[in-house]
Amino acid sequence: MKKPINLLLYLGLVLTLLTSCRKERVEKEVARMDEFTTSKKYPFKFTDESLEKWKEQVPEIQKVSIKSTLDGAEQPALFFTSETTGPRPLLVMLHSWSSEYLQVKSIPYALWSKEYDWAFIHPNYRGKFDKPEAMASDLAIQDLVDAVNYAKANAEIDESRIYILGSSGGAMTALVAAGRHPEIWAGVVAWVPVFDLVDWYAFSQNYPHRDYNTHIVTACGGKPIPGTPAAEEAKRRSPSTYIHNAKDVPIFLAHGTVDVLVPPDHSIRAYNILANPADTISQKNIDYILEEQDLPEGMEGATTRDKYFGVNDPNVVFMRESANVRLVLFVGQHDMAYNPGLLWLNEQQKKIVTPAPVAGQ
Repeated sequence: MKKPINLLLYLGLVLTLLTSCRKERVEKEVARMDEFTTSKKYPFKFTDESLEKWKEQVPEIQKVSIKSTLDGAEQPALFFTSETTGPRPLLVMLHSWSSEYLQVKSIPYALWSKEYDWAFIHPNYRGKFDKPEAMASDLAIQDLVDAVNYAKANAEIDESRIYILGSSGGAMTALVAAGRHPEIWAGVVAWVPVFDLVDWYAFSQNYPHRDYNTHIVTACGGKPIPGTPAAEEAKRRSPSTYIHNAKDVPIFLAHGTVDVLVPPDHSIRAYNILANPADTISQKNIDYILEEQDLPEGMEGATTRDKYFGVNDPNVVFMRESANVRLVLFVGQHDMAYNPGLLWLNEQQKKIVTPAPVAGQ
């Protein structure tokens, strides 16, 4: 007669077997992605969106739904995490102004996350910036917080390495999120960001064919002329209102000197608020950069090659680090290079302060 199987022992063996099937995380030494350089060179339009393309490149990517803790709306997102055990970094990648969460240009960031065992989430945060709920609204910013919490509930996340990255409208939103929730982020990368919507609306009047003017009016409830309620609403959605709260957050700002869509002073002004006073860039030099699309004599040579930029990346003509902010000016238009921000983020880690035990507990 066979002896009865000890149920607890059996369950323990099953659990051990299941656990052994999962791979332990192994930290890799990161390397540059040679196949991808800048978003303009990536073979898709900025407005291209396709779940099929995402699945083709990253078969493990999941389309998920995240319920807003602010209004209860279900928001779609793309999410990736591996089956390895142990905490891993989280990259929150933001789509740009005129796209949504299926934006194909973001695929290289998911490929990086897969290669180096980061968790990755690509939230919708109310989609294209053509409605009041989007464009760095309270709802949109809360969607980012909810996306982080979704990732933490569905993967082992290293809370000392939660990052956010975006370009253009996504960079604008990343900077607003940095200022409104500085406690979350270990690093923020903003490529060619809009710093102030009121100023950018005024600048964009020179380009009336652009849809951005109409989007701002729709989202903010009118033309954001200084002194109007619409201007106040535009300020509430702008990094200029919150960036001073992010002085303890490592921030990487990058802008092209010949960007005629969002002028480089938007990044420089953000830098000047975050930098030590002695390291700021004068208004005289800012004016020169805007007028000449070049650096004035005396700024050149401060640092001409940022270590995160490779030979296939845009040519860096100026870099300055001060306090927790890094400003890079490169020769280029409204663009984003994939490698530099990722290589920089990989080095960022925040201190997690553990609350002291309460006496008597």
